[in-house]
Formats: sequence, structure tokens, C-alpha cells
Amino acid sequence: MLAKPHITLEAYDLQIFDLSDIAKVFAQYTKNSDVILLSGAVGAGKTEFARRLIKAKAIHENLGVEEVSSPTFSLVQTYEFHCCKISHIDLYRVNSEMELFELGIPDNFFDQITLLEWPEILETKNLSRYVCIKIKEAKRLEDHRDFTIEFFGHSWDDLSRA
Repeated sequence: MLAKPHITLEAYDLQIFDLSDIAKVFAQYTKNSDVILLSGAVGAGKTEFARRLIKAKAIHENLGVEEVSSPTFSLVQTYEFHCCKISHIDLYRVNSEMELFELGIPDNFFDQITLLEWPEILETKNLSRYVCIKIKEAKRLEDHRDFTIEFFGHSWDDLSRA
């Protein structure tokens, strides 16, 4: 990873509707070549956040997206929109960065929005600009989440201020 995030935002004890609000902001401000890394334990809400972002993008563009499937078994689910393409990628079953490159996954980072779950095997030093969203179960309240959003690289001002 880059040495330090350009901007860090933290939020605690978020409810599920808060997750939707954050996803809507990301849906509105992300564009092709944006890479969003989603970190957290199993069940933390990575897939749910990705689903809500994809559905929000569909609503924003007046498109009907019936179902947003988890890419756990397929590894990649891709959604076409008017202004962009979004690939939701789950690396849980990928064992190494070499395997990631063999699958050609990083080749697509530049012509789409990429939502990447379990990004820990990815060497982010090759990425000049990305967002890392860390989701944890809240310690104080059941069914709530704590979020840390780190913006690496520049040109995230619109998104980080929204």
C-alpha cells in the first residue's frame, strides 16, 4: 500500500440505512478506473455494501438491476451501465497475487469501476489511486458497523466531501 492515505474518514455504530447512504454517495461519484478495496471479516458487510452501491448506480441511471449476486463462487460479477461498467470481485478463494494476474483481474482496473473484496493479496503499490473501506462489526451495538474509509492518491475531493 502507499505510505499514508491522502484522506481518512471514520464512522462508528452505523445502521444498515447508513450503509445505503454511503453506497449512494460512492455510486454517484465513482467513475471508470476507480478501485474500491473492501476489507473486513466474514459477515462484516463487504458484499452488502457492494450490492447497495451497484443498486444505487442502477437507480441513478434509471436501469433495472433485478439481482446483485455475490461473486464468491464466480469470482467476478460485471454490471453494465450507461456511463461505466462495474466489476464486483471476490478474492476469498484466490491464493496469490500471481493467480490474480493469471486471471487477468488487474488488467480491467483501468476501464471500469472495481469493487474488490478480500484485497489483502493485492500489491497496491501498482495502484496510483484507490479507496480502502474497512468494515467491522460495531463493539457497542449489535447489527451496527464501524467504517474506516481511506483515500489513497489524489483527486478524491468530490467523493470525500460528499
